[in-house]
Amino acid sequence: MSDASGSCGRPIRPSSERRECYPPAAIGSWRMVTREDPNTGLLAWPGFFARFPNLVAERLAAGRSVGLSIGAVDDLDGYIESMCVPATPSLGHLAGVELVTRLGATAREWLHHDDVRHGCLATFGGAEIFFVAEVESEATFVGQVRRLRAALVDALPRSVSFAAAVIDARSPSVADDEWRDYCVRVAARVERALLVQRSARGRGRPSLPIVTISIR
Repeated sequence: MSDASGSCGRPIRPSSERRECYPPAAIGSWRMVTREDPNTGLLAWPGFFARFPNLVAERLAAGRSVGLSIGAVDDLDGYIESMCVPATPSLGHLAGVELVTRLGATAREWLHHDDVRHGCLATFGGAEIFFVAEVESEATFVGQVRRLRAALVDALPRSVSFAAAVIDARSPSVADDEWRDYCVRVAARVERALLVQRSARGRGRPSLPIVTISIR
C-alpha cells in the first residue's frame, strides 16, 4: 500500500492516539460513553448494542425515524493474500489491520463533515461498519449511506458494499421489553440483504453497491 493516511491526508496514528487525532464515532444526541474498537476507533460491539435499542425506542416515540445500515469491505481476504506474496515486502494481516484502521478514520471524518445531525458509527470488530442515524426520510438516509460509501471507496484499496433500511416512526408499536429483539431482527434483515448482494457479486451476478430493504 501507499503511505498510511486518512481521508484528510493525515498519517494514521497508533490506536492509542486516535481519540485525539480524529473526531468521535458519534455525533449529536447519539454520543455515548462506550468502548471504542482498538483498530477502527468506531463504537465497539456489544457495548454499542446495549444502548442501541433504547435509542431507537426514544427516537420513534418522539416521532423521528431511524436509519440503519451495515457495510463491509469486499474481498478483504483476497486483499490480505495479495499483500502476502514474495514480491510484496508486507505482512498480509498487518496490511488488513491498516485497511480497517483507514476505514474507521475515514468514516469518522465523514460523519462530522456530512449533514448527519444525530448518528453514530459502530463495528462488529472487523472490516464492517454499522451506521445509524436519526433521519427525516429513506431518501435522506440512502443519500448519506451513498456518500459514506463514496468516501470509503475513495480511501480504501477495496470497494465497500452496504445494505440499508429505515425504521419509520409510524412503524407498529413494540412492547418495552421487546425492543432488543426487534432491533436484532431488523439488523439481521439488513445483514442478510448485504450478504446476498455480496454473494451474487462473488458469483458474477448482477448486484448493487447499496441495497435497501423495507421494514414493516
